[in-house]
Amino acid sequence: MSALPARHRRTVFLSFFLAAALCGCATARPELAHVRALAAGTDGLTAFSELSQRHVDSYQRTRPYLSPSEDARERLLDVQRRAAQADVARLAQAVRLYLQALGRLADADAYDVQTELAGAGAAIRAWPGSGIDDRHVNAYTLLLQQLARLGGAASQQAQLAQVLHDGDTPLQTLLAALDGLLALYDKSGDNERDMVLGLLDVEIAYADAPRQRLLAVLAKNMQQNKTEEYRLYGLRHTLARRQLAALGREHARLAAALTTTEARWTDR
Repeated sequence: MSALPARHRRTVFLSFFLAAALCGCATARPELAHVRALAAGTDGLTAFSELSQRHVDSYQRTRPYLSPSEDARERLLDVQRRAAQADVARLAQAVRLYLQALGRLADADAYDVQTELAGAGAAIRAWPGSGIDDRHVNAYTLLLQQLARLGGAASQQAQLAQVLHDGDTPLQTLLAALDGLLALYDKSGDNERDMVLGLLDVEIAYADAPRQRLLAVLAKNMQQNKTEEYRLYGLRHTLARRQLAALGREHARLAAALTTTEARWTDR
């Protein structure tokens, strides 16, 4: 190639550069699939939102079972729960939006600039008599180099590594907050269970007159249904906490793994 004139060497170089850039953009990157899977793993957040709303609605469920003194206390708690709910929902929504953004950032086509590079066409050469000189050829080459740097595995890897690294600490903090809230909901659910089932126990015990037999049967049926309902919601609290914990562990793992990989690429 050294025997070629300088402007022809630049033309050949740019042709190779464009071909390499196009191939680099098309290279499959399996680590992106792990980030996309993380972003799609929102079952714990969905469960949290549902369990949070159930917690807020606790007073409406328990109201028929409350004594006057209990009603006054629960009504005050209801006001407090509803006042805090908007901010509780924003905590979960912030995590959800962060994961959605991660998913878009890890999309296989997010950093694909093949269309733009292909649209640039073939390399150009200098035509001094027609107004295109070596400065213009150099500028053309440099501009397409900048375009290629916007795309490809290295750029996407670096961006993902930075976002995961910087986002890990606040994400873990928010997940810890959601976990604490789920623990609170679980305890509140246990208290509600004890109150409701305790009242049914008392009412059933006193419904022993013949004319109250049907009432006792209905109360026992309700007691069985309520017992199962509270058992299942207790399990849902446990499962949601495990899902959020798994989400936090996977995010931390990817943050460490991609940061290490990105550092290796940077050293090349």
